[in-house]
Amino acid sequence: MKWSPILAALLLLVAACKRPAEEAVALSPQAAKGKAMFSTLCAACHAPSSKLVGPPLSEIAGLYRADPAGIVRWAVTPGRKRADVPPMPSFRGVRESDLADIAQYIIEAGTAAGKQGP
Repeated sequence: MKWSPILAALLLLVAACKRPAEEAVALSPQAAKGKAMFSTLCAACHAPSSKLVGPPLSEIAGLYRADPAGIVRWAVTPGRKRADVPPMPSFRGVRESDLADIAQYIIEAGTAAGKQGP
């Protein structure tokens, strides 16, 4: 089979667009469970190493690395830390064990993203 130059270029483009910070992270079982929920509940506002609406995972991991339960507390009763962005909504309706899984994912993925840089 002969490859079309356009197809080859498209495949190279797709490969280049993958997020290496997410791809290279070997997650613990708890963080792996949290990754899917993070994608659904959090990814619209938080990226691995760049600010969207909320801070990047690398910044959150730096703040809470030794206190993953702090992420859970913040998710249940968030405050407002930055005047230039909307406040985070409460995730009070999400089970605490699920929030703990998300927190572990944030710490592991954020730590990896911080090592790789922006």
